[in-house]
Amino acid sequence: MHRSLLRCAVRGESMMESYRSDALLRLRCHFGAMRRGSPMGSAATEAAALVNITITPLTCSRRAFRQQGAANPNNPDATEAAELEKDWQALKTYGMIGGFALLCIATLWYGSRQAKKRYFGAEGSARVSVETRGRPALGGPFVLVNTKGEPVSQAEFLGSWAFFYFGFTHCPEICPVELNRMSHVVDAVRAARPQERIAPLFVSCDPRRDSLEAIDEYLSVFHPDFIGLVGTPKQVNDACRSYRIYYSIPTEEDAEQEDYLIDHSIAIFLFDPQGRFVDFFGNRYDEREITEKVLHYMSEYAKDPTWTNW
Repeated sequence: MHRSLLRCAVRGESMMESYRSDALLRLRCHFGAMRRGSPMGSAATEAAALVNITITPLTCSRRAFRQQGAANPNNPDATEAAELEKDWQALKTYGMIGGFALLCIATLWYGSRQAKKRYFGAEGSARVSVETRGRPALGGPFVLVNTKGEPVSQAEFLGSWAFFYFGFTHCPEICPVELNRMSHVVDAVRAARPQERIAPLFVSCDPRRDSLEAIDEYLSVFHPDFIGLVGTPKQVNDACRSYRIYYSIPTEEDAEQEDYLIDHSIAIFLFDPQGRFVDFFGNRYDEREITEKVLHYMSEYAKDPTWTNW
């Protein structure tokens, strides 16, 4: 189709050039006659009209030839082809932008995932190295403050089965679910083994916003025996490091907004009456499974205090 248009345009242009040369020749003859005193007459008028007729189509044919790819209302095929070409160019542009955006997102996701693997296991819980021999070195000394404003250390909970959960009171979804699950486990274990001492603890990872009053009010919704702990940013950070807890520290700009979220480990940690780490329970365990495991550990410990599941 394009070759046919090209041949027609070239042929038409050659014919127009011939007509225009003939018309100009006639004009020269008549203008020469005028200089010699002869009137211009109808021949000159005819020649001028011929020039107008021949030059105008020639110009239009050139313009049409240059704009073959443009929309042409008299040529539906050309119009459709132009629209398809425009859509294809737009699709390529958006495709490149979208591909680059997906690459950036994938890179950020992979980097975040690799960083969290230092602290998380495959189940979203605190990671315990499989290379250690015997009991993992998880837990240790800490000094925090309870909701009464009293300093508390890990020694306060020796002699009890301690359940630890690290979170923050502004957590919209995860912390309420985990604390509710832990409260049900505590009640079920106490019902099965009332002779055991149990200490359910909540450690705040958000000392900027979690005041003693806020923590106390928050925990009262879940269980009356929950013990809330918090401290200075350094004390909280030291405790989280001892218990291998991952949590994100908000930037100064985020902290000013007062509505930031904290990414943190999602797990319930269990320690025996000697303060030794026993197990942790990620979110893949339901309340019944956790209760069964805890009761099994208590039974084995009652038989032999040196028992370990590691």
